[in-house]
Amino acid sequence: MSKVGLALLFDSSGGSLNEEICVIIAADETKNPYEKRLLEDIRQRWNEWDLLDAEQNDEKLQYDSFYNGFLAPYFSSCRSHDTKQALQAIDMDANGYVEWKEFLVYLKWAFRQYPYVEDANELLDVTFRKGLIPAMRGERILFKGIEDCRSK
Repeated sequence: MSKVGLALLFDSSGGSLNEEICVIIAADETKNPYEKRLLEDIRQRWNEWDLLDAEQNDEKLQYDSFYNGFLAPYFSSCRSHDTKQALQAIDMDANGYVEWKEFLVYLKWAFRQYPYVEDANELLDVTFRKGLIPAMRGERILFKGIEDCRSK
């Protein structure tokens, strides 16, 4: 199993993806030329949204920019509970931004699990439907655990 697969398995089994794991996966070079091209296509889209942020070329997007650029087809509102959980799941260091390396974890996982995607849009679809949205389940469990502790 790949480093990316192990990281997401760890996350889905109750662990927490962190900065160290994220850095290791981001540094894991993409050897497949098709994967590399798809990631470059998605990175171009990322860069377009980064131009709208206050700080540009900083390897991160504000939540609103990430929602508008990537999450909007999957969630009804930027401020919905589900959207907040999705952002919490992808923002591994909880700094209030989605960093490219955090997003890359899910993108690399999606490609390695589903290498026959047709284009960057399908890779994004797999990333969200089969990677991020299921990862939100872990965020719900964490949130429920916090609520349970508060009620005691």
